Amino acid sequence: MDQEKIQQLEEEIKNLHYNAKNIISKFSFKEFWDIHIVPVIKYSKQMSEKYGADLESVWLGAILHDIARITGEDPHDEIGSEKAYKLLLEKGFGEEVAQKVKGIILTHRCKQYLPETLEQKIIASADAMAHFLPPFYLWVGIYTNKTFAEALESNMKKIERDYNDKIFFEEEKEAVREEYEVLKKWFEFKV
Repeated sequence: MDQEKIQQLEEEIKNLHYNAKNIISKFSFKEFWDIHIVPVIKYSKQMSEKYGADLESVWLGAILHDIARITGEDPHDEIGSEKAYKLLLEKGFGEEVAQKVKGIILTHRCKQYLPETLEQKIIASADAMAHFLPPFYLWVGIYTNKTFAEALESNMKKIERDYNDKIFFEEEKEAVREEYEVLKKWFEFKV
């Protein structure tokens, strides 16, 4: 694993976020990097060490898991997996690593494609865990086009799915249980 090469790519992707201009919405990618991508990287690296996963593919998957969000492309898991694969090959990463990262990104949402490998489960879990940090839903609220009632309902569904379907490790689930319970109380509010 070339740690320096990964750190350089992480800095490049951070700069893409910090300098992105999304003409579709007022979405701030600088904040998205700081309150979502950075925690996903942190949680992913911790779990990789804890569970003995391939750190290189996990770290790269964490950095790139939402790469298609910068350009507003959906489904961001499918499009992002292809973008990441091509980018990694262009940056001189091997075919095997690029394929692993492609699979990680394709499965991180746990929707159409479900995680199977340890590395895929780590990124899906880290992505969900990052949604339980206090600033995340405040940030989401700023950029939503939904009514308040729609946002409450949508956020409730998201935390339920994240907690119950995307966190694959009991210790990590326990680590966010308190935040999950608090957010449930917030989103159960009826207007």
